[in-house]
Amino acid sequence: MASRLLLVVRARNREEGITLANTDWAFGFLPYGEVLRANYYCVKTAPAIGYYHGDVVGLEGVAILTPHLGYLPAVFDDGVVDGLDNLIGAVLGVFDENFSPVKYIAKAEIGNGTIAGYLLIADDPNQLFVVREDFDGAAIDLVDASTNVDIQSVTDNLGNNQTGKSTQMLDSSTQGSAAARNVKIYGPHPLDASLVGDDTPGTTLVEGCRYIVQITEHYYGSPSVDGGKSA
Repeated sequence: MASRLLLVVRARNREEGITLANTDWAFGFLPYGEVLRANYYCVKTAPAIGYYHGDVVGLEGVAILTPHLGYLPAVFDDGVVDGLDNLIGAVLGVFDENFSPVKYIAKAEIGNGTIAGYLLIADDPNQLFVVREDFDGAAIDLVDASTNVDIQSVTDNLGNNQTGKSTQMLDSSTQGSAAARNVKIYGPHPLDASLVGDDTPGTTLVEGCRYIVQITEHYYGSPSVDGGKSA
């Protein structure tokens, strides 16, 4: 099933502007290039946040016995991941407690009383993603295009319930050289070079610069001292 889902992800990425025109607003974190690896994780019952396609998620630090895939590591469910360590990647697929594909897992979803559902996550620490900046304060300037930045999520990590897309973006105001940031910016998307530093999103029928990034505070790439729950 995972291999079939990766084919769907690649097709969706082409449709959503990874190689085409920049026309959408927030869409979360989508793999840039090939998906290097993907694994299943579970969501504990009654999570404090929602989960959508394209969400970057963290690690809860526990494993749960699931009815379909045996023991799986659980994703962080206490709140949004902005500024946290032990991140594991971005969501490619969302499934309910019966392992049926769904658009999203809602906040406080009970599921079967043990898990609310499953997530297929692109969790290779070397995976590149494309994501849009949020213009908080000002746009990221060209001179800042190889620095670090945190993720920006909305309250309760609410996404688009119609499309199932994430609303996570880059928090432009946090860019800098500090190591304790969620992702490293490698540069703007090749088709968005003219949008770097543009502080007027939407005025030219596009909605801000998309950047190619890699997760720096990655559990499998550089585990924190505690080796477990995101913090």
